Amino acid sequence: MIDRRSLLATAPLLAVSATATAAPPPAGTAAPGFHRIRVGEAEITALLDGGMRMPEANAPRFFRDYDEAVVRRLREHAYFVEGFLHQPVGVYLVNTGRNLVLIDAGGEHAFFPGTGRMREAFAASGYRPEQVDTVLLTHIHPEHALGLVDGDGGRAFPNAEVVVSAQDHGFWTDPAMESRVPQGQRFIQAGRRAIGPYADRIRTFDATREVEVVPGITTMPAIGHTPGHVSYRISSGAEQMLVWGDVTHQTVIQLANPRWRLGIDVDPEAAVESRLRTLDMLATDRVLVGGVHLPWPAFGRIVRQGEGYAFVSRPWQL
Repeated sequence: MIDRRSLLATAPLLAVSATATAAPPPAGTAAPGFHRIRVGEAEITALLDGGMRMPEANAPRFFRDYDEAVVRRLREHAYFVEGFLHQPVGVYLVNTGRNLVLIDAGGEHAFFPGTGRMREAFAASGYRPEQVDTVLLTHIHPEHALGLVDGDGGRAFPNAEVVVSAQDHGFWTDPAMESRVPQGQRFIQAGRRAIGPYADRIRTFDATREVEVVPGITTMPAIGHTPGHVSYRISSGAEQMLVWGDVTHQTVIQLANPRWRLGIDVDPEAAVESRLRTLDMLATDRVLVGGVHLPWPAFGRIVRQGEGYAFVSRPWQL
């Protein structure tokens, strides 16, 4: 005979069994990604545009000094065991208190399928595109610039001035330069499409020297990846931060081997010099760094490690 105590003990199990249903399907997408910090009085928001994947079989073409054993060891140490190389894509929104500045603009899903989510992250962050007064480009590669245009081919940031080095602007717009572009016509046309709607609102500067392009934001030469590639130094009070474009693409591999040349660099030797100079400065001065292809949320510091360097992510803070 079942007593009252036994019946009560089994009742919840009976109820669950009667109402159990199949688990819901996976959601399939992540929430729009943004992360915000302060540097002095400046507010800096990292916006996740997405990511790119390169088949591991392409690595020997990507790295001109590729060593399979070295790459395998680094990837295993970092638990990157998938059959492809990850490359995050992010942008940085800087509110100086005087200007609202976007550093690079992300990509486009139609060009690089894993990119193009910057606008979702932008909206989630609480700002509106029309509030941006300046877009600073590190260079005019598709995953850095195609976010400048909306779905209709117009200005995604209607009130913004686009600031880019004279060398990079000339490289991507001058027909005489086309033969020097390693990626060919597809990249050339994408770059021109990105900046085309802003033709009457482009301001250029000399990439070979430091220039204050917005109060509190100064360029830092990083020539080599493209002829006018630069980083941007943000200064507020006693604090500062550097945002780089393509000083590195594959963080784990390139920081450990900063002298490795890339097949996608216009001037590989100059790019190596720029990388070494930038990494040495960051490690020596302990400056906070952000980078378009750094691991999300892409704030951290560079430290020396062996004959190379490593990236130490800044902990996520409320």
